Amino acid sequence: MLEGVTDSHRKTPVKVTKSISLSYSASEELLSLLEDFRLMCNAAIRIAVQEKPKNRFKLIELAYPQLKEYGLHTHYILSACEVAFAAYRNKNRKSIPCVRRAFLKLDNQSYALNHLLLRIPTKPRNFIFLTLQGSERHLSYIDDPCLKRASVTITLTSVVIPFSKEVEEFEPTGFVGIDVNERNATASATDGWHHRFDELGEVVEIKERYRDIRAGISQKTRGDRRIAKRFLSKYGKREKRRTESRLHKMTSQIIGYAKANRLGIKMEKLKGIRRLYRKGNGQGPSFRGRMNTWVYGETQRQIDYKAKWDGVPCWYVNPRGTSSNCLCGSRVAPMQDRKLYCPKCGILWDRDDLASKKIMDCVVPQARPSRGSDEGERGGDGSNPRSGWREGRLKG
Repeated sequence: MLEGVTDSHRKTPVKVTKSISLSYSASEELLSLLEDFRLMCNAAIRIAVQEKPKNRFKLIELAYPQLKEYGLHTHYILSACEVAFAAYRNKNRKSIPCVRRAFLKLDNQSYALNHLLLRIPTKPRNFIFLTLQGSERHLSYIDDPCLKRASVTITLTSVVIPFSKEVEEFEPTGFVGIDVNERNATASATDGWHHRFDELGEVVEIKERYRDIRAGISQKTRGDRRIAKRFLSKYGKREKRRTESRLHKMTSQIIGYAKANRLGIKMEKLKGIRRLYRKGNGQGPSFRGRMNTWVYGETQRQIDYKAKWDGVPCWYVNPRGTSSNCLCGSRVAPMQDRKLYCPKCGILWDRDDLASKKIMDCVVPQARPSRGSDEGERGGDGSNPRSGWREGRLKG
């Protein structure tokens, strides 16, 4: 049993969503359908700007006669008005929003997915069939009867299908502290497990290599922006695939161990850290460029959504002092090669190892009770959880 992890930390079953993207080859008929849907969205946006409807149902009522002239299935009218109303609500006051790229969106009652064969309607009793290209991982989601499907989004090159399920977080028997650095991620668990993941070092090398490639492309294609855009897009996508592949491998191992051993995950709350190396701080463009490609945000995002999908509890804790104080509480002295020395304990720490252990021992944020409820007003020891943090360590 864990101290400080009260009933307010253990959540009721929640709905979690994960989207998968599958590639396909678009036919001329489908390309025409995508362009028609884009025009329908823009027509609905213009109507929304003129009539200023209060909700999307009012927009559907106003736009239905005009959108019906496109001759498509009624579901496309409903989806186009949904997209248009979202764009209208989020519009910039100085400009009218516009859908520039061809795509379409359909609710889960409009399409049928059988293994890798997708059927979408065009007109009543007329359909287009798409053969999707997916791996075994994709099929594990598609063929799982326990997963519910949401609206499908089709672009010129891919089909994005969201899946959802109800997940209940388990009660953790311990914690895993994760320290994300520029070239590694270090994990330490209360059961003694400790591991350093060097995939982030590979990511740094990939980004440095492609930074040089982009600089060469920009220099050689200075007179033709069209060619430059095509090559920059090609190598940018290649860099993204190779980066995400390594991050997925690393984060999957962390979640797999936490789930198998029923451990909660703690990570540093790094919001606003980029202010430390923004322009004007006197650190130089090379250092700022390197720091701005640091993938700490994507690493934490992948751990977060994978933890929610598998029911693993995950918290963001206050990182203050995790690299400057020893486990005994005394301040450590920095040494060479990322080493830290504690004069009180006499221990020579590795900076990343100490930080991960400190994060593991950090207090868990207390969930804020609902307004008007007495829950969480006082802890069992008489303390007030609203004062900030509660203890999250193992007994004995």
